[in-house]
Amino acid sequence: MNLADCFSDEFIDQLNTLNNGSKLNPQEKINDSIDIEHILSELNFNVKRDPNLSLSGRINKDTIYIDSSEPETRQRFSMAHELGHAMQNNRHADRRDDANDYNLTQRPDEVFANKFAAQLLMPSKLVRALVDKIITEKKLNNKKLSDTDIDTITTTLAKKLNVSDQAMMYRIKNLNIFVPVEG
Repeated sequence: MNLADCFSDEFIDQLNTLNNGSKLNPQEKINDSIDIEHILSELNFNVKRDPNLSLSGRINKDTIYIDSSEPETRQRFSMAHELGHAMQNNRHADRRDDANDYNLTQRPDEVFANKFAAQLLMPSKLVRALVDKIITEKKLNNKKLSDTDIDTITTTLAKKLNVSDQAMMYRIKNLNIFVPVEG
C-alpha cells in the first residue's frame, strides 16, 4: 500500500502547497505505520524535540516542537496534530494535554487538528486492511468476534500503526469497524 492508496490526490497536493519545495510523493510506500517524520521532512517542516517543552507540541512557522519526554506514540500524534494546524493556515499553535485549557474560539481548531492527526496516522483504508490481515493471521472468526478478540485486534493494530491503544480505540469506534450484531 502507498500514500495514494490511503489519501486523495487533492489531499496530497494540498499538503505539498504548505511550504515551498514540498515534495511528498503519492507513490511512497507505507510499511504498516505512516512515517509522520518523513512526511514532515518531505513537506519542509523541521521537527525539534525538547524534553522540557511543557506542552505536547507547538508549531511556529515551519518548525514543529515536540516534548521528547512523552511516549513515541504521543510524539507522533502531536506532530500530526501540529501539521493539522498548518493545514488551517495556523503556524502558531500549542498542543496542551487538557482540552479545558482552550477557550471556546480555540476549541474548534483543536478538534480539527485532532481529527486531522487521527485520519493521517490511521487512514481508513489502511486500518480496514490491517484489521482484515490481523483477523486472518490470528485465525479469528470475523463473523463472530468476542470483546477479547476486538481488544486483541485493537492492541495489535495500535502497535502496527505506532499509535496509542486509546487513539486506536477511538479511531476504530469512529470508523464503525466493529458494529454489534443484534440477536
